[in-house]
Amino acid sequence: MAATAQQEVESLDRVLTRLATTEETNLEKVLSRLLPVVIAQLKSPHDLTRKKVLEMLSHVNKRVRGHDQIKLPLDALLDLYLSESSVPLVKNFAVVYVEMAMDRSLLDQQTAAVSKLLKNISNQSPQHQPILLRLAVVGLEGLAHPPPKHQLGTEEEFAARYPFLQNARDRSLFLGFAAKIMLYQPPALLPRVMPAAAQNPSEALGQLIQSSIGGGNPLARGPSGGSLSRGSSGGAPGPIPTPPGLAKQDVGVVEGKAAPSVSVLQKRKLGILNFTAAAGMDPNEALLLYLIAAADPQDAVSRRGEELLRKRCGLDSPKPSVNLEDPALISKLFHLFQGSPEPQAASTTQPAAAAATAVADSHVLPAGVLLQSRLMSLFTKSTAAANHFPGTIQVILSCVYGPTTTARLKQQGMEFAVWVFKHAEDAQLQPHSATILQKLLQLLNEDSAASDTPTLTLRGFTYQALGQLAKRSPQLFQKDSDIAAQFFSALSVEPPGVRAALQEAVSTLASAYKDCSGDAAARIEQLLLGSITSPQEASRLCSAQWANRLFPFQHVPARYICMLATGDAKLEIREEGQGGLNPPKPQPGAPQVQVTYPPLAAMVAYIQSRHAALKQAANSPRGSMDMTKQLPLAPKAYLALIAFLRECRSKQEAQPDAPPQEYLGILEHAMVKDAPGELHVAAIQAMLEVGGDHPHPFAALYQGHLTWLKAFLSHTDATARDAAGKLCGIVMLAVRPSQAETFLTDLTSAFADQDLKKHKFELQDGHLAATGYVLAQSMTGQPAISREAQQQATTALSDALTHSQHALAATAAAALGHAGLRGALPLPQPTPASSSPPHEKDSSMDVVPPSAKRPRSPDGGTTTTQSGGASAGNGAVEVVDSSEAATSDAASASDTSVMPKIVALMKDKDVKVVQKAATAAGHICAGHAVKGNLDPALEGLFALGFNKNEDVLFTVGEALCFAFGGVPVSADIVLRSSFLSIATWLNSKQASSAADASEGPQDMDTDSAQPLTASTSGEAGSEQSAAQDEIIKKVMQELVFHSRAEVRCAGCVWLLSLVSYTGKHPKLMPLLPEIQEAFSHLLGDQNELTQEMASRGMSVVYSLGDESAQKQLLDGLMGVLQGGARKKRAVKLTGETQVFEEGSMGEAPGGGSLSTYKELCALATDMGQPDLVYRFMDLANHHASLNSSRGAAFGFASIAKLAGEQLGPYIANLVPKLYRYQYDPNARVRDSMSHIWRALVAEPKKTVDEHFGAILKELLKEMGGRLWRNREASCNALSDLLQGRRWPELKPWLSDIWSMVLRAVDDIKESVRAAAAVLVKTLRNLTLRLCDPQVTPPGEAGEAVGLALPLMLEKGVTSQVAEVRGLALDTIAKMVKAAGPPQIQPHLADLSITMLESLSGMEDSRLNYVEQHAERIGLDSDKLESLRVSASKASPMGDTLDLCARYADSKTLEEMVPKLCGLVKRGIGLNTRTGCARFITALTTRQGADIKPHTAAFIKALVTAARAEKSTTVQRAYAQAAATVAKYSSEARVAKLVEEAVSMYTTPGDREARLLSSMIIRELQKQAAEAFAGQASQVMPLAFIAKSDEDPGVGGLWGEIWEEGTTSLSAALRLYMPDLVPLITAGLTSQQWGQKKAAAKSLADLAEAGGDALPPHTPTLISTILQELPGRLWEGKEGMLAALAALCKAAPQAVMSSSQPSSSSEAVVEALMTALARKKQAYRQAALEALQVVLEAFSQEDHFEAVAGPLLGTPLQHTQAASSSTQVSHPTLVSGGQGFKSQTQQSLSCLHHLVGMVT
Repeated sequence: MAATAQQEVESLDRVLTRLATTEETNLEKVLSRLLPVVIAQLKSPHDLTRKKVLEMLSHVNKRVRGHDQIKLPLDALLDLYLSESSVPLVKNFAVVYVEMAMDRSLLDQQTAAVSKLLKNISNQSPQHQPILLRLAVVGLEGLAHPPPKHQLGTEEEFAARYPFLQNARDRSLFLGFAAKIMLYQPPALLPRVMPAAAQNPSEALGQLIQSSIGGGNPLARGPSGGSLSRGSSGGAPGPIPTPPGLAKQDVGVVEGKAAPSVSVLQKRKLGILNFTAAAGMDPNEALLLYLIAAADPQDAVSRRGEELLRKRCGLDSPKPSVNLEDPALISKLFHLFQGSPEPQAASTTQPAAAAATAVADSHVLPAGVLLQSRLMSLFTKSTAAANHFPGTIQVILSCVYGPTTTARLKQQGMEFAVWVFKHAEDAQLQPHSATILQKLLQLLNEDSAASDTPTLTLRGFTYQALGQLAKRSPQLFQKDSDIAAQFFSALSVEPPGVRAALQEAVSTLASAYKDCSGDAAARIEQLLLGSITSPQEASRLCSAQWANRLFPFQHVPARYICMLATGDAKLEIREEGQGGLNPPKPQPGAPQVQVTYPPLAAMVAYIQSRHAALKQAANSPRGSMDMTKQLPLAPKAYLALIAFLRECRSKQEAQPDAPPQEYLGILEHAMVKDAPGELHVAAIQAMLEVGGDHPHPFAALYQGHLTWLKAFLSHTDATARDAAGKLCGIVMLAVRPSQAETFLTDLTSAFADQDLKKHKFELQDGHLAATGYVLAQSMTGQPAISREAQQQATTALSDALTHSQHALAATAAAALGHAGLRGALPLPQPTPASSSPPHEKDSSMDVVPPSAKRPRSPDGGTTTTQSGGASAGNGAVEVVDSSEAATSDAASASDTSVMPKIVALMKDKDVKVVQKAATAAGHICAGHAVKGNLDPALEGLFALGFNKNEDVLFTVGEALCFAFGGVPVSADIVLRSSFLSIATWLNSKQASSAADASEGPQDMDTDSAQPLTASTSGEAGSEQSAAQDEIIKKVMQELVFHSRAEVRCAGCVWLLSLVSYTGKHPKLMPLLPEIQEAFSHLLGDQNELTQEMASRGMSVVYSLGDESAQKQLLDGLMGVLQGGARKKRAVKLTGETQVFEEGSMGEAPGGGSLSTYKELCALATDMGQPDLVYRFMDLANHHASLNSSRGAAFGFASIAKLAGEQLGPYIANLVPKLYRYQYDPNARVRDSMSHIWRALVAEPKKTVDEHFGAILKELLKEMGGRLWRNREASCNALSDLLQGRRWPELKPWLSDIWSMVLRAVDDIKESVRAAAAVLVKTLRNLTLRLCDPQVTPPGEAGEAVGLALPLMLEKGVTSQVAEVRGLALDTIAKMVKAAGPPQIQPHLADLSITMLESLSGMEDSRLNYVEQHAERIGLDSDKLESLRVSASKASPMGDTLDLCARYADSKTLEEMVPKLCGLVKRGIGLNTRTGCARFITALTTRQGADIKPHTAAFIKALVTAARAEKSTTVQRAYAQAAATVAKYSSEARVAKLVEEAVSMYTTPGDREARLLSSMIIRELQKQAAEAFAGQASQVMPLAFIAKSDEDPGVGGLWGEIWEEGTTSLSAALRLYMPDLVPLITAGLTSQQWGQKKAAAKSLADLAEAGGDALPPHTPTLISTILQELPGRLWEGKEGMLAALAALCKAAPQAVMSSSQPSSSSEAVVEALMTALARKKQAYRQAALEALQVVLEAFSQEDHFEAVAGPLLGTPLQHTQAASSSTQVSHPTLVSGGQGFKSQTQQSLSCLHHLVGMVT
């Protein structure tokens, strides 16, 4: 039945009465029970009841007001508030008193209440939520300095204490309020987070945002960033501004009744941060708190925020923990940055004004500057932020134009703009791009005059942003070239700090204009043309870049801009310009696109339009050019212009019938006087190309310009002179015969003059060359000059062959050779003879050069020219004698008269002279192949086989081809083009051909070339055939098998030239097998060039042969590459035959080289070992085999491209050896084999994987081979092969690999050891990876450990080689660390034993020597041992043993303990023995009770080994280990150990045993205190005596034992007195003086501290002492007297009352008096001292008579000794005054004391 109102009021009255009568001291206790009950009564339906409750609460308020020490029941009030039965009125009052209770509670109570305060807070009244949240934050102050982590618990455990964290709504409310707390700043700190606004804030920003996005204007605020009334803006002091990031109403919520102080606020913020960290809150949810904290002005808060951002959010890592792509998170960050839109102006009506005020109070301000900067750094990492439109635009504009922005924010704003332009989606970006572009340009214009660093940095970012915007929205730029013009203009005015960013932006901006057309394209062209001549380097560079990127390659103005750029003074610009003139290369993976060059006519017309001077020169009459004109372009630009025009002309699909006169005009202008020589050369060569293609039109055009062309015959450049001579020859086609004769005569006059000094060298050289070209043209019949004129010119050239300047003579020879190409030379005939006019025949051979490049080889490269070639007179090769051959007619006789002169020039020392002479001989033989020309020419050419110059060899090879006949060039090609050699011509033709790039050079079509064939009759034809046979015989049968290496090289080069240029000749095709065999022999030659040429020759032969020949060649090559036996070489050895390369064998004993056969034989003879020659030859054969493999590599690489599927059967056998050869130590072999590998293997990784086993088998075999180069190569190859391999691949091989590697580490060859060292690192890392279960499946890791670890233990650690042992131990240490216990435990026993043995095995043996002689050299052996032991602890073996102890378990102990005990007994070496002890200690400590079954074995082994040990350090380690094991032993075993230790101490005369005993007991006391306590009665009595041991080390340890084992000395003595007395008695009667001494000292100590426990034992002790005093004196016997005196002093009554005479006081005094009569001074002194003590103790007895006489005798004797000069011989006296004086004084003192007692 419900109570009535009256009853409730009466009940409350009684409560109120009780409260009123309660004392203040008891009020807290009463309120804790009554207050919640009273508040709960507010739920009563009766008004009277509620009024009474309010009266009572008022009374409570009055009582507790001002008494903060009175606590209120916080928990009970919270329970009342949270109760579901509580009505709103109850909750309202409960929350009020909860707030009061929180203020009065202790910090721990406040912290504990947080969980209840936040429980279901989202379901509480909105009016209560701020209060509860505020109180919870107060409670979190307790976490400002959090307790240790173990008290907090794990994150899961901590979070479980706060159930609200599991509710998303509750958690969200808490985090929101926490963010407000973090943003709140007290008034004192506001100036630090709110920088002053700009003087003139930008009013346009709000309008800009409004117009851009159509929303509110969040930036149209006062300068402070918020309303300053907490409030309004204004300058006068008054209202406090609202903190950034908060609204005015938020400030009230945070502050509550009063604003917190700075220190309290700091604690609350730190508490919130630490709470989120301890609870492990999601970083995405806590990110806002951490960002706000990191920007806080208080250092402690900002540091904690920085730390949490780094640790929990990982913002500094590449992959942060927070999800910056979460749209919800990004939206929160943007809202924090911007705040809420500012409210519109309020209406004037009162209701509207009130509403506006409310809206204004809820307006959230933007974040502070520091926080905004933090947020910007996140926005530039988030793609979601880049697409958060329109917020992105608002943020960018706020950073740039905001009234409170800073230089840093402006920079970050532009950085974010760049980020947005890169990552924003088109649908988001494009609607705003136009506005952004406008404002960015506006920003550039506004600050154009500023020069401060922040502004310049901002401008740089602005330019970057514009560049990125151009990429994303190119349509904004394409129709307006003004932006491009502005950028190019800025390049000239921007400072260097901005120019770099601007230049990059300009480069990026080019992409926007790439597809522009019409007027915009024209304006861009004009802009670039203007910029390319700008004085600013950046403008010129960007102009060239735009020209290359914007326009296609055929765009004429763009190419013209690039031409101008090539003449720039800046290298970078020149390179950019040159790149624009080179055809663009296709991108990887892109389809091949044909490059189109601009039309020549259009290109020339445009250039002339840009330079009127060039147009005028082209239109001026020929011959009237002013050669003194200035160049319109820079020389380098002009050079590039000519080169590009030449390319344009060569790429024309069809050449016009007439030469391009405008083009020739440009070339003519380049040949003005002031132009550099290189420009002259380029122009005249370009002109020669036109003349060669259009000889007749060109001749007609320039027939009146011979004088102008003639001027270039004296040019300083030889190439220009030669080209000018060829042009003169072409022009002869259009001149009249008389004019031609006059011109020819004029030419010859320059060098026919006898006065050599009249003309300079260049003029004579040019005229000689031109004479040859003009003469050659006249021999064709055009012009038809007279035979006499031709003969005069020929005679002049023939005479010039003997010119004193050999260079001019060589030019004359070349000129005769050029004329000889047209037929028989028109020399004067001795007798009339008919001659047919010169003619040409067509007989061609489609032959091409080898594919690989070589200096001046048949494929056209060049090498450095060397002078001083070998003279032909030395060892000339015998040739067919032609002296018997008769000339066919007189013409032939006269024609051949120049050949001997030319041959004579071949003997010159100048390489160029020799080359020109050889070429001329070949040309003459090609034009007129008669015996008179062929025989001397061949003799001279073959004589050059001894010349070592490569250029000469290749030149002779081409000359032999000309003489052989059938070369694929015509006379017109040689005489009317820039022909240098057959190789260069074929290469240029191949490069310009449109054939497939995969085709070899041998397949090139040469049908278009008119072949050059000699003019021969039937008899002459037979003469040429004989010459061909002679050439083949000489080269193939003699030269390639010559005994001298340089001759074989020459034969190889010449044979290659023959097969390359005349290979399809009918005379050569049948000889292909023999040629192939010759090349295969030359593959093994020592000469590098010979090998290379032979390999190329095999490639050529392969292309020429049929299918069977090709198969035969492949078989032979494979045999050589695989090291097969070669056919016997038909090389005859002579004394001068070089067997080894110079220097490869060192020097002979007497000096000199060891390279030739003669030198090797001489050395063998001198040493008396003729068979040594055979060893030398075997070694030489090995070198030849190696060279053969290398040489075969060159040929195989070329053949591989042609052989295709024919190589299939050889791949499996070839790949393993090829793989190894790629790592050969010989660089040449390595490069050659790598070349083969690339040609043969299309997919290297796949091929290696397929043949992995075969490759590995080959490498392992060669690692054990006899050839060091193969061992080294195998090590290097294996190092690469093993990279990244998995266990299934290596399982069958790992053991063999390690075995061979350990062998290679100790190789005799240093380079092999170095390669093995590299391999070791690779193999070790691979093995560790395979053994690591973290990266390898555990099962495979166990298998790997099971294979590798035993191998290391059996073969590595036991090796005799220190390096191998070190490697094995290091590998084992790292393997044990990497692998886990399951993988190591099966091998733990063997592993630990091996590691222990290695502790000493790996130590430097010199340390043992030092220790043995430590005393002699002044070292402390104990300290040295300690240092050695410390070093072994830090070794890898020590670390491994620690892991072994950690991995051990009860199962592994069964196998390990017996082995370990055995090693303890038999271990050798200090470190091994101490290591065993340490390991047992560690093992016992980690295993604990599991070690108990093995303790007996351990203790027995340790104690036995310790007793036999001599080293104190080892004994100490054994003792420590034994004590540690005893901790887990049975009581009986501990007792036995103690018994053994005690017996050791009592062993007679064994100091080591006593020391060991003390060590064992002391360690047992320290390590096993409980076990020691059970044996204390057996140990402590001995310790009391032993601490007085004569050895300080032993006594010190026993002293420690006694001190630590006793708490009170007197109590301990009383306890152990029954045991002590027998021990002391036994010690006193011992036969060992040391024990007697220790017992006496112990007895003295006992007497001093024995107390009342001593008297019962005193008679026995005194009797024992008195029995021991007589007899001989020993060192330390004085202690017996001191002990006697101390005993008498401690218990005089016991002595005086003793009934036994042997222990009576009289016996004591008598014994002391007897001692006074002993001879030893120290003993007598001690007796006197003891007597004095005894007499004082026996003061109740009269001993005057017994002692007076003897005591008086001593002073009397002293007096007599002093008065007499004679020596005193009284037996009681001692000579030496001080000792006797002391005794006298002591005697008198005793007498004085005795007299006093008697009196």
